[in-house]
Amino acid sequence: MFLFDESYQTFHAFSLAHLFGILFFVALIIIMIVFKGKINEKLDLILRRIVAITMVSLELTFYIWSLSRGGFQTSLLPFGVCAISMYVTAFTLWTRNEKTFKFIFPWAIAGAMISLVVADQSYNFPHFRYIHYFGNHGLFLVANLYLLIVLKFKFTYRDLLRSSLFLFIYALVMYPLNFLLDSNHLFLREIPAEVAPMYAFLGNLWVLGFVLSIFILFHLIYLPIHIKDKINQTLKQS
Repeated sequence: MFLFDESYQTFHAFSLAHLFGILFFVALIIIMIVFKGKINEKLDLILRRIVAITMVSLELTFYIWSLSRGGFQTSLLPFGVCAISMYVTAFTLWTRNEKTFKFIFPWAIAGAMISLVVADQSYNFPHFRYIHYFGNHGLFLVANLYLLIVLKFKFTYRDLLRSSLFLFIYALVMYPLNFLLDSNHLFLREIPAEVAPMYAFLGNLWVLGFVLSIFILFHLIYLPIHIKDKINQTLKQS
């Protein structure tokens, strides 16, 4: 079956397939913004449920496929930022829970952006792994923007700091756990080769630089929200 044909291990970073995987979801975000006023309650419910079911289904199929190829591996444990983001986003979509949105929003946006650009996988379209990788990362990226833009969930700077603190604490737990599990969750043992040169000057302290860069990225993600809130405040006062 072509969806699981091993001959499709021909993926290259920033190839046409890579760029298409990114541009597809950029186009989806633009369409969402343009037609956000057309989404009524019934359509909203349908969209949220479909995306939640699709993400979880892709992830479960990925587990089955991975296990069928080589047995259990600790990398399959859902301890990474993206796996957590996907499951929490699916829960948030299903329940329309704004509290879980406030927790997962920066994790999901940062994780998806990094993963879509770095593309740490080796299969090309139309292999299932390509569809799973770009599909899930792209979907929880779009889903969180949907919750922010269409459903108008609130996200404040205090929410950003709380979410950052949770991630920092989680990273402290996962760092030693990675060595026990022989895994690389959160890229705390080994950074992807594509971005490794950025941290080479830090030597053995690269992990601190990586954590700091994620905190900075969280702030960059929050910046458009902050600017929009300031503009709205100005307009209300005028």
